[in-house]
Amino acid sequence: MHRTRLSFGERLIANFKQEGVEAIFSQGDLSMKDIQLHAEKQGLKVVGPRHEASAIFMAMGYHALTGQVQVAIGAPGPGQANLLPAAIAAAQEHVPVIILGARRQHAVDTAVRRGRWLYASLLPAFKDICKFAAKLDQLSHLDEVVHEAFRQALTGTPGPVYIEYDAQLNEQEADFRTLVTPARYRVPGQPAPQVAIESAVAMLRAARMPLLLAGEGVQRSRAQSAFVELARQLKCPVLTTLGGAGAFPETEPQWLRYMSKAGGEAIAAADLMLAVGTCLPETLNYGRLQNFSINDETRQLILMEPDAAAVGVNRPVDLALIGQTDLVLAQLRDALNEGSPFEENPDLKIWRNSFETENRGLGDDLPNTNRLHPGHLMIEARNAVPNDAVIVVDGGLTMLYQYAFFEKRSSEFVYTANFGHLGSGLGLAIGAQLAAGREQPVCLITGDGALGFHIMDFETAVRHDLPIVVVLNDDQALGAEMAQHMQHIGHEIQVTFSPVNYAAMADAMGGFGIRVERREDIVPAIAEAFALKKPAIVQISTDQDASYTFPVPYVSELAGWKQADVLGRHQMTHNSPDILKKGG
Repeated sequence: MHRTRLSFGERLIANFKQEGVEAIFSQGDLSMKDIQLHAEKQGLKVVGPRHEASAIFMAMGYHALTGQVQVAIGAPGPGQANLLPAAIAAAQEHVPVIILGARRQHAVDTAVRRGRWLYASLLPAFKDICKFAAKLDQLSHLDEVVHEAFRQALTGTPGPVYIEYDAQLNEQEADFRTLVTPARYRVPGQPAPQVAIESAVAMLRAARMPLLLAGEGVQRSRAQSAFVELARQLKCPVLTTLGGAGAFPETEPQWLRYMSKAGGEAIAAADLMLAVGTCLPETLNYGRLQNFSINDETRQLILMEPDAAAVGVNRPVDLALIGQTDLVLAQLRDALNEGSPFEENPDLKIWRNSFETENRGLGDDLPNTNRLHPGHLMIEARNAVPNDAVIVVDGGLTMLYQYAFFEKRSSEFVYTANFGHLGSGLGLAIGAQLAAGREQPVCLITGDGALGFHIMDFETAVRHDLPIVVVLNDDQALGAEMAQHMQHIGHEIQVTFSPVNYAAMADAMGGFGIRVERREDIVPAIAEAFALKKPAIVQISTDQDASYTFPVPYVSELAGWKQADVLGRHQMTHNSPDILKKGG
């Protein structure tokens, strides 16, 4: 077999390219010089974040818009360590990322020494976090280690993998055989068995009140269009999880908000639930607690899931459709086309009208004071952000405000829904914008607490000319913690911030910043930011006291996630008392 002499970086990038990698996220360092050299030569995007954790968040954001695995790299010692928190986020979100950590040379790694410079033995930590972790000390093992990394990252439930390589490999070359294509070393995505599809069709046609549920797996498999087609075939209520937002536009007449009263009624009435791309997480009450507990004994569940090991963990399943989500959606859609059309759920219009009335009431009930409420911020922002924008949301109480008051109209929504990671938003938005291209609007909705974690990566957006618009809820506090402290302690303890001019920081880093104090100025400010086509922060001052004087809608649902399973409150519903309020 023909052999070609190649350097470490040249062979590594060749492996990455044939797997569809388009971007390498890493700071410049001598420990990765040959990787970056050949990434640039072979046409990959090389993006240097200001913090290694952001490298992984950027890779996650890029994956969200493409479904393709990307690469993040950390330098020896501290650089590797900085990757760890984001690796945990990727693992909890089931996002495949190839993480590389450079390590001091083998002689240093294996010696018995104290005080080694730029050194830490982190492989055990990454083994605990990632689906696969291995050392790469010699070029002859490069292909097999990389192949195993992609095999593990993409098999079953996706997740991050870690390769710790000897930095001295940057100085080495070796003779390599012709590359083996991915289809020869890992199994590509598979459809579901036909017999399972036939069973699903029979169950759906026999159901009196089917319900369709979308999770983040719909977007990550890039199957939003197929999901919308399936929903329109079934003509039933459609609910989306926190991470599944965007899988079905909230403007569609079939969509109901999961936490709304109408959503709860639709769940209670359903005799069959088809869950697509979700593990039925705690934020969905595992598909069996709270509103799901009503009539649950007679409700069947069809679960569309790529990993057989995930079936039945959080809730018993009546039928599993095991296969790659986009392929299985297409199978089911085609099979349902062969029969007669479904009739529309007779209660759907009633539930939708009820939801719309409830939703208007949420906005009408917001207090009108001389200080801007975060709910009003979201309502006005929705009027200004382009309908087709990619929406990225960071963690914290700001997430719940956007959930209640910012309607998702496009098919692109990015959020760490399982882990709720605070501070990931800017990195996710940068990755999403790089993948989407400059002409696709990207909007990051975040709070000041979350943005503060990695705000220097706004400079990364400026350096790469990425026109992300940051809509900043600036209440000078960690809102959820503020509410808890005021309700249970009576005063705050280290959950408020000094006033910070984030808009001036955006200007100082070469972007655009604007501060807003009045509700009527929100729409023109956001519109101006998008029109400029440059990185921007629209800093909107909101009422710091709002989190505890006027609790965010559905906050009792949040309490339910945290307590219902532990306390066995199977009969808690969305109408239950707000147990986060005083004395709760």
